[in-house]
Amino acid sequence: MSGTGDAVGQLLPYAAGVAVSPLPLIAVILVLFSSRARTGGPAFLAGSLIGVSVVATGSFLLAGGGTAGPGWESADWTHWVRVGLGLLLLFAAVRHWQRHRRHSRTGGEHPMPRWMSGVDRWSPLKAALLALVMYGLDPKNLALCAKAGQELAEHDPTWPAALLALAVFTALACLPVLVIVLGYLAGGDRAARALAHCRAWLSRHHLLVMAALLLVFGALLLSHGLRGLL
Repeated sequence: MSGTGDAVGQLLPYAAGVAVSPLPLIAVILVLFSSRARTGGPAFLAGSLIGVSVVATGSFLLAGGGTAGPGWESADWTHWVRVGLGLLLLFAAVRHWQRHRRHSRTGGEHPMPRWMSGVDRWSPLKAALLALVMYGLDPKNLALCAKAGQELAEHDPTWPAALLALAVFTALACLPVLVIVLGYLAGGDRAARALAHCRAWLSRHHLLVMAALLLVFGALLLSHGLRGLL
């Protein structure tokens, strides 16, 4: 059990990086402001859980987890991939910081992606697909979930331990969405007012939050890749 605990502990930073991604949190709040919030919110939560679990599990299997033979983790090119992803995230961090500085001069909310303007009118199916894309295909979240799967494979856990670690990782990565959805469904108008304030804050600072996240995890991936090469 201690081995499982150590494996889960190694995944916590990656789960935290996925969990505090600002754009998915803004998106789920917009979904909850729609006329179909009671179905759209749970659908968004389901999509986020599926996206995180599929990427992390797929990476775990590709890295040799659950097999007797060596996985992709043993190849030198995987370290180069980490270096490349780390540099890409660092570059994205600089770009987000520059955009934050530029838009802060206006004193208003930073512009959101155009496609988010109609999220509050989407069907539950579209909400689920949106979450699936934001958690499974977004470059930052994709890199973090993939790295979590590789880290877990390095510990060579048994299948029950691996499934438990992946389940804990997925739950923690999606915990803010779970809290927001359940809080809205249970809290009514009071929760809606709190979410409105949260959305306003995230709309103003999401570029800065993303810059910090990209900087931290870009440096993490870069350092892991360089350690594997040196």
